[in-house]
Amino acid sequence: MNSNRYRVTLGQARQADAFTAGKKAAIQARNALSGESPGWALAFGGGRHDAAALLHGFRIVLGDIPIIGGCGVGLITVEAATLTGYECGLLLFPAVLNPVAIALTDNLRQGERVAGQRLGQALRESIFPNATVLLFYDSIHSGPPPVLHVGSQLMDGVYEGLGEERPMLVGAGTLADMELTDSYIFDGREFRKHAAVAIVLPPMLTSHGAIMHGCYPASDFLEITRIDGARVLELNNRPALIVAAERLGIPREQLAMLHPPHFSLTLGEKYGNPFAPFSEDQYVNRLVVAADLSDNALILFEADFQVGSQVQLMAIDSKRMIDSAYQQTRALLERLDGQQLLFGLYIDCAGRSTAFSGLEDDETAPVREQVGVYCPLLGFYSGVEIAPLFGRSRPLDWTGVLVVFTLLSPD
Repeated sequence: MNSNRYRVTLGQARQADAFTAGKKAAIQARNALSGESPGWALAFGGGRHDAAALLHGFRIVLGDIPIIGGCGVGLITVEAATLTGYECGLLLFPAVLNPVAIALTDNLRQGERVAGQRLGQALRESIFPNATVLLFYDSIHSGPPPVLHVGSQLMDGVYEGLGEERPMLVGAGTLADMELTDSYIFDGREFRKHAAVAIVLPPMLTSHGAIMHGCYPASDFLEITRIDGARVLELNNRPALIVAAERLGIPREQLAMLHPPHFSLTLGEKYGNPFAPFSEDQYVNRLVVAADLSDNALILFEADFQVGSQVQLMAIDSKRMIDSAYQQTRALLERLDGQQLLFGLYIDCAGRSTAFSGLEDDETAPVREQVGVYCPLLGFYSGVEIAPLFGRSRPLDWTGVLVVFTLLSPD
């Protein structure tokens, strides 16, 4: 097999001018492609860049190839994880690795579930056994204050549209900045808001994934007895903020003033046997972004819990976060048993970054150091991560999703 023919290359740049940044990153990736014709690119740009100018910079070098991706709070590569907002990076694929299909839905404002159904229906005929699909959607519906597109409803719709098909589906809700003011995607041709794009990767690419966590229970199980969208109003028939303050041993007024990065808390829903010993990979967590003293509400990043959901207060442990990143990455690479890696993609919750969490240690380091010795690695900081958990892909919070790709011998 001619390995150069299937080489995936990385380009990256950090410039205040978006066009210049895009052009420099594209030149770097194209020059490393060893004479093969570029087929498509996976690209992410910092939130301070003008999306149109950044895309123009890519295209002035790469021409009219499909460019998929969107914005990120910051960029992650082997060298570093940076969050200036002026970064950009792309993975450039040769034409021999062109996607099977690209599907788009641009009606998230009319309802995420319906948009997901249309996306799934558009993908269904292109799915094959063990297919991998990358999906990216615009996280921000409106604001300020920020109102988010609900990832769980989008994914429910996608699976309804897919019917019996069950591809390996990973992706993200894109986010431009920590203030949750903006987001967009690259749909293959242009940048869009209130849209989702999905790409079916070619059969010769095989994906292998791992999820990094870092939370542990700080309470017993609590039932959500009143909720309004992302506002959890009551737990166990009592005001949610009061219950949380009691369980954590913090005065209600003090808890209401604490918010990330000064204090990080999630609500975790445990899947599987609720009485099984603690295992971080059994939880779907939702970040508490604020509290409201006026109605004693806890305000979540996603609006997908409902009355009757059994949750636990989950504290975030920096050591657990680093250990999880190291152990999950090492275990993933060991499972591959020396197979040649083509490239890696790391989708990391923006809340896990040092800028947001206030941690001194960079939790991307174990991923960058272990994967980077084998293949190009591109990552970005997201609003929501999407990965398989308990039988289907789900939107996640406060996780890092690592996917590495190997080549199923085509020759």
